[in-house]
Amino acid sequence: MPPLLLLVNDDGIDSPFLPVFAAALSARAEVCTVVPSKEQSWIGRAYNRHGKVEVGKKPDLDGVERYTVSGTPSDCVNIALSHILNRPPAAVVSGLNIGQNVAWPLLWSSGTFAAAAEGAAWGYPAFAFSLSLANKYYEAYRLRHSRVCGGLENIVKAASAHAAEFVLENLSKKSFADGEVLNVNYPEEYSREAPFKKCEPARVGLTRLYNKNAEGNFEFKYALGEIKKHKDITDLECLDSGAACWSSINIYGA
Repeated sequence: MPPLLLLVNDDGIDSPFLPVFAAALSARAEVCTVVPSKEQSWIGRAYNRHGKVEVGKKPDLDGVERYTVSGTPSDCVNIALSHILNRPPAAVVSGLNIGQNVAWPLLWSSGTFAAAAEGAAWGYPAFAFSLSLANKYYEAYRLRHSRVCGGLENIVKAASAHAAEFVLENLSKKSFADGEVLNVNYPEEYSREAPFKKCEPARVGLTRLYNKNAEGNFEFKYALGEIKKHKDITDLECLDSGAACWSSINIYGA
């Protein structure tokens, strides 16, 4: 029997990256997708403590079961593990995120990483995968969720194929530590020829994340603060050099 992977994300069921990523994983394993019914980015480890959470069943896509949850990425994983899956998964796989997930403390704001952390807290091997998005693709794919095509399609397919191999390779080693999440980031112009390096999340200070608009309200704008000195290569340095990278992050601080 092939391994069962629980696939989650924070970009929701309409993410243009989701069907490509699911197809790459399902070529190597059984996949059950449980994702938010709408985008839940930058929500961290939030749960829907108040109100009711609805679960919906979508038609299977290329043999992949698909469910939606009217909640957060953490809700998705918790409900999937306790109520949806008919057997324990071999791993919880989160992504492929539209945009990078790098650097402390912004990594903790990521719904993508939070979903993987939820799986790790349940005792399962956990992976989070993200693709840095070039500005030229931002409006079409991040905002309008257009279907992936052209140059970006090749990049997403290459990253998804590599991610699937990385998951199965690490599961075969059976060496996951309790609470461990493997966080993987791919650069904007990723190809299979790109270097793949182990790194550490960059330590950065926080800075202003909101700009005041003409109406006097405040709008979020991604920004990094001062980057601290590091002993080892960081995820930011890897992506800036065009390399893909991975880091091992333990939610228990081990």
